[in-house]
Amino acid sequence: MVVLLCSCQSLDREASRLERDLQEQLSLAEEQVQALSERLTMGTSIDSIQHFVQQNPQLVFYIFDRQRMVYWSHNWLSAPDVYLQRYQQWHYYRFQNAHAVGYWQPAGAYNILVVVPIKYAYSFEDEPFRGWFIEPFATSSAFDISRLRDANGKEIQSADGTYLFSLIPQAETDLPDLRRTIANESVSFQALHDESVSPAEARAQRMKVQAFYIVSILLMACVLLWGFYGLIRHRGFRSMPLRKRFMYVIMTAVLSCFVYVFMISIQYTRSNFEQRQVRTLQSRCRYIQSYLQSLYYWDMSLSRTTGLEVDLRDLSLSAGADIHVYDMHGQLVGTSTAALFDNGILSQRLSPKAFFGEPTAVYTEHVASMPYLCAYAPFYNGAFVQIGFIAVPLYVSELEKARETDAFLMRLLPPYLLIIFLALAAAYWAARGMTAPLSVMVDKMRTFQIGNRHNHIPYEGNDEIGEVIRHYNALVDQVEEGAKRLAKAEREGAWRTMARQIAHEINNPLTPMKLTIQQLQRRHKALPPGSVADQSANDYFNRATTMLIEQIDTLARIAQSFSTFAKQPEVVLGKVDVAAKLYQVITLFRNNEQGIPVRYIGPEYGVEAMADGEQIIQVFTNILRNAIQALERHDAPDVIVMLKQSDSIEISFSDNGPGIPEDVQPKVFVPNFTTKSTGTGLGLALSKHIVEGCEGTIRFETSSKGTTFYVTLRTAKG
Repeated sequence: MVVLLCSCQSLDREASRLERDLQEQLSLAEEQVQALSERLTMGTSIDSIQHFVQQNPQLVFYIFDRQRMVYWSHNWLSAPDVYLQRYQQWHYYRFQNAHAVGYWQPAGAYNILVVVPIKYAYSFEDEPFRGWFIEPFATSSAFDISRLRDANGKEIQSADGTYLFSLIPQAETDLPDLRRTIANESVSFQALHDESVSPAEARAQRMKVQAFYIVSILLMACVLLWGFYGLIRHRGFRSMPLRKRFMYVIMTAVLSCFVYVFMISIQYTRSNFEQRQVRTLQSRCRYIQSYLQSLYYWDMSLSRTTGLEVDLRDLSLSAGADIHVYDMHGQLVGTSTAALFDNGILSQRLSPKAFFGEPTAVYTEHVASMPYLCAYAPFYNGAFVQIGFIAVPLYVSELEKARETDAFLMRLLPPYLLIIFLALAAAYWAARGMTAPLSVMVDKMRTFQIGNRHNHIPYEGNDEIGEVIRHYNALVDQVEEGAKRLAKAEREGAWRTMARQIAHEINNPLTPMKLTIQQLQRRHKALPPGSVADQSANDYFNRATTMLIEQIDTLARIAQSFSTFAKQPEVVLGKVDVAAKLYQVITLFRNNEQGIPVRYIGPEYGVEAMADGEQIIQVFTNILRNAIQALERHDAPDVIVMLKQSDSIEISFSDNGPGIPEDVQPKVFVPNFTTKSTGTGLGLALSKHIVEGCEGTIRFETSSKGTTFYVTLRTAKG
């Protein structure tokens, strides 16, 4: 009961689908036949309508002039007898090889029959000739068509309600096998069941090809999985390391080329096989044409006779091909394989391509779902008067084509797999070799330390990477030289501070000492002659005081020299790329001994300010050094330097240290003030002097979470 219910539901569903699709086709056919009728009524010739009717290959058109058929659009439909029925109404037709519905339309002196094929209906059982529904109908082949109303079926009607046929469940019929039906009737038709190669050999060959296919697919799958894994891991192609990007590009190009060549090779093999078949068929057709011309040298017309078919069967055996002969009206008059036509496999009408088009050509035609080649040629008599048409079909064996393709693939796939493997390995090593110097350069920059003699990268190549490495080595030299200049500037700054302190300390006692000694000299000169002091004491006094004065003058000159050395040079304003100077100092401090990270946010060059190019470096150095020294005992030290440009240029130096105590904040820029046992107290004071000399400002903000110094400079444009 359940099975019956499911079967009824399936029948209803398939019937609804078939009726919907059929009505769409019927509507299209009515529009096409109406347009064709208008063309014929206006006097359009039969030859000029071919392009119009061929636009819809799913429809079959027949045109009659009174009782004679003057045009047909297809010859696959085996319809030996059609009869005129009521105009402009759809009727069911059961042809030799198909179920169909037809529609008659008058067109002046002509009658048009348009046929919509629905389902194959051969009288035997074979794979290409099963009772499949014809496109565009997608109904299951488990259902059949009956002309009579059936209580177990579903009625199919046209749009106007006319009954056409019934859709019924497919009956289990014992249809004969095609090979038994047409046994030994045709030489070339046996290619459909070619048994020249044993099933075991064909299966072994196919298994070998499938093994190579599986290996190829596994190799491609591994490469694709590796590629997708890399993309997911690095979150996109642009985020990958350069080495992997090189590998991706090279491997993708290699695999694409091999896949393209592989597909072209298969296509070429199949195309070459088909071209050989075409050339063979043309050669046979020319031989048959010449032979029949000599055999029917004096005939002026052809008719269906027993003698003609005997001649064609004999010629078919010698030529190794089927032969069909048609008269000048395109009607079959003789064949070497009558069973093909008697069983409805082929139509008794000549192909319209040859009859209405080029009569000497090779066309691809179809029997059911199976394509085949057919060579056509005119049938000439001895006077080269055409008395008919010759058709020589060749049912190309798909098995033979597949075997030839498989044999080619067995020769092609092993070297292809080897070459692909070698190409992938070469791509891997090439990408690795190209990016190895860059990896070395990254490692060098990561471990860069000023004064390390191993900072340079040795590279002998003259390519683009070599040029990059040479510029890197030159930059390392510049950084080393800049570090030396900075160290020298620091030492000179310390010496200036010490010199100023020494000069201050020396100048303080020198002046009273000199005044005291000069007073002693004046008093000694004022003593009257003959006083207690004798001559030797006078001489000693004079020598001592003179020597002291000379020494005091010497100390004064030394103090003056130290004072001159301690004076800061005047600020010389000019256009300075302050971003480049700042980035140069940051590069030095990133490799500090404490390992404190120094991050930079801003451009590396191209920001011009009005400043002293040499002294502004000292400002950046002093502030950064103070920031790093403030983080020496911090658990998670961090220094951020940021450069912003708007109307002015602002550079901020932020650290996450403990901050500056409130009692110390007013004395930050005071000379000689320091909270460090080793400091001189002049760094920030000199920095403020330099910044203000550049017509800028320096300030700071501090809290328990850190300190930020702001240096504001005037832009070069301003």
